[in-house]
This record gives sequence, structure tokens and C-alpha cells, in this order.
Amino acid sequence: MGIFGSKYEDNEPKPRKKRFWKKRWFRVMTVFLFLLVATGGYAMYKTGTTLSKISTKDGLIKSLWKSIPGVGPDQLQGEDEGQINVLLLGMRGNDMPGGGLLADSIMVAMSRPKENKIALVSIPRDLWVNYPETSNQGKINSIHALYGEKGEGKGMEAMKQAVSDITGTPIHYAVRIDFNGFKELVDTVGGIDVYLDNPFAEPTQFEGENALNFSLPAGKNHIDGSKALFFVRARYASSDFDRAKRQQQVLIALKDKLLSIGTLADFGKVNGILNVLGEDVRTDMDISEMKKFFNLANSMQNPQIRQKVFDTTEEGLLYSTRADTPDGKTYVLLPSGGNFEKIHEVCRNIFQ
Repeated sequence: MGIFGSKYEDNEPKPRKKRFWKKRWFRVMTVFLFLLVATGGYAMYKTGTTLSKISTKDGLIKSLWKSIPGVGPDQLQGEDEGQINVLLLGMRGNDMPGGGLLADSIMVAMSRPKENKIALVSIPRDLWVNYPETSNQGKINSIHALYGEKGEGKGMEAMKQAVSDITGTPIHYAVRIDFNGFKELVDTVGGIDVYLDNPFAEPTQFEGENALNFSLPAGKNHIDGSKALFFVRARYASSDFDRAKRQQQVLIALKDKLLSIGTLADFGKVNGILNVLGEDVRTDMDISEMKKFFNLANSMQNPQIRQKVFDTTEEGLLYSTRADTPDGKTYVLLPSGGNFEKIHEVCRNIFQ
């Protein structure tokens, strides 16, 4: 023994204490935490991969980082003011002939979550407007295609500016869906129900699409994606304004179907649908904003819905004329009174 009674001789090495990271409990805990993080992280990554595919804003890593509570913004744009405005665009699609990126459908969904109210406002594609940040003019439906040539998301951003000028309200977000995506969406939820007071027929518009003499009877109609697309596109036998009304009708029917099958109560199901749609949907929301928007929309049960289509009736605040274009005189729509002030007033007071 040493001089102080140690059981180890001075020249005998003392045994080291076992490092905590070598202990069995630590190894077990490490494996458990790794599995927990890996499974949750993989699910988050998988969801983020789907959502980042349709977002024109931020990359995957940045979007996932902003999704962490306390990192990204706590609220959506417009939420502080009590109203969130989303521009909805429908078009043929990138690879479709005949102006694939021209906006066939232009609609603003105005949401007041705390009041449980939604308004749908349709703007006709032939409306003659000033192009954002230029002195040029043209039909509003061409803006997305023209500005989209400058890069991903530029077309939606320009459309947001133009629609904001028309409605007099800020447009916080935009969502674009192509024809193929719309069909797949309706088919994925099992079709939708539309109710007609009178029979509907379009005998000429779809001759080249194997849908000659497309028609629906009066009453309840359960329609699949192809029929829903024909229904919202048809205008030759009616008008572009009637088409806008049908587009609003189908959007509400789609919302009702999503609620009835529980999709709007499960973000995983929404993510699955978006994964199916793939390249056919785009939005300028990032991942965290999509999740917040989903939660906010899910909190609105049986909201009051207001609808408005601007047209050439006295209440529609538009009139038709001919404008000079490189292709000659073309049919266009202009606001009554020479400016959009009356339309601003309607949009400002639409919930009253």
C-alpha cells in the first residue's frame, strides 16, 4: 500500500471511470432518440419534399427551418388585418398548345377566419388592364404568360399586382392549377356533386376533345374530373361570365367534398393529394405558410360564402368595346366610369 494507505501502489495506474457515453443507458437512449428523430424527421422531410415541389418560394431546407415553431412568422400575411386574400388561377399548363400559361380562370378568395366568412370574386379574362411596372396594356389573362418568361413565380407575382389594382385590395398569396391537375384533384376525391336548376349543354366547344355535345341534366349531377373540367371551361353556348359562375359553383362543391371525406381535417391527406398533383400546382406560399393556411381553413366550419362575378350587367360594372392590338381590333372589357373605383368599393364592402 502507499504511504497514505491507498490500495494502489504509487507506480500502479488507477482505473479510469467509465465515460458516460460508453455506458449502456446512454447507448440505449441514443438509439431511442435517433429512431425518434429519424422517423419524425423523415416524415417532415417527406412532407416538405412534396410541398416544396409546388412552392415557388424558398428552398426545401429554408422552408423546413421556417416550419419550426418560433423560427418562422407566427401568422399569415393579412391575418393581423383580419382578411387573407388568395388569387386562384386556372390554365391549360406548360406543355399544352393554344396558350398554355394564359389564365383561363381568375378568381380571388377572400377569407375572414374570425368572422367565418369567405367571398369569391371572379375577374373576366378579357378585362383590359395596364401591365405591372410598364406603360403597356393588354388583356389580363396574358400577364401570367408574359411575366412567367422571366422566371418561376414571376407570372403569379405580376398577376397579384394586376388583380390588386383592379380590386383595390392586397393579394397576399397566389395558387395556380393546370387543367390536368384539376381533373386529377376531382378524381382523387371521388368526383363532386353539382346541382343545376336547368339542363346544361355545350354542343360545339369540345369537338376536338372527344366531348362533342357535352351536356348535364337538371338536378343533381355527380361528375368526374373530365366532366368537371368541361363544365368549368365551356363558354361558347353561354358566356365567359356564366363560366365564372360555374367555376365558383365547382370550387364550393369541391370544398364540400373535401370536408365530407375528412380531407380538410388531416394535413397528411392534403399532402398526399398535392403529391399526386405534382407539377400541376404552384403557389408562392412556403411550407410553413401552407401549413398555417391549412390549419386556419380547417378552423372555419360552414362559413358564410359571398359570390361576385364582374360582368357587363349594370351591377357587373364592366362594358365591352374593341381595342387596337397588333392583330387588329379585339374584344375587351373596360370598367364603367373609366376606372376601377366602383369595383374597389364592391370588394371593400363585400362582407357587409
